[in-house]
Amino acid sequence: MTSEIIMIHPSQLPDIDVMVSLSKSKRLEYEKAQPQFWGYAGEKGDNSQKKWFKELLQHKDYLMFTAENESQETVGFIIGNLISAPDVYDPGGLTLMIDDFCVYSENLWESVGNKLIEVIKFSAKSKGAAQILVVCGSHDNSKRKFLMNKNLTIASEWFITNIDD
Repeated sequence: MTSEIIMIHPSQLPDIDVMVSLSKSKRLEYEKAQPQFWGYAGEKGDNSQKKWFKELLQHKDYLMFTAENESQETVGFIIGNLISAPDVYDPGGLTLMIDDFCVYSENLWESVGNKLIEVIKFSAKSKGAAQILVVCGSHDNSKRKFLMNKNLTIASEWFITNIDD
C-alpha cells in the first residue's frame, strides 16, 4: 500500500462512516493500554462520534482531511481544531490542536500520515496558526516515532488513576 498514490481531500459526509471505523480501531487499541481513560463506550460511543464528526464538517474552526489510495479506499484521516492559546501564553498565533489522527495501519505513518499532516499544516497556516499540538497515547510507539521524526516534541503528559486509588 505504501507505494500507491495517496490522494488527500477535505473530509465530506460520505467519509464519516469510515473515519469512525478507523477511529474505533484506534480507540480499541488505546483501551488495551489504558482502560480507565480510553474505555470503549460501545455502539453508543460510535454513534456519538459519528454525530460529532458530522457536526464538525459545519464548523469553520475545524479542518478535516481524508486520505484515499488509488482504489479510493480510505487509509487515514486527520481533524484539527483552530484554538487560541490561554492568555498566559503567546505562541504567535492560533494553535491547531489535532486529536483525531488515524491511519489504516501503523506502517502508513510515513506515507499517509505525512501527507495528512503536511496538508493540514498548510491549511492551518493560511488561517493564522503558528503551532500544532498533536494528541498521542504514550504507548503508541509508531505514531510517536512519526511525530518525533516530524520535529514535534513532547510539551505535556497526563497522568491518570481511579479516584479510589
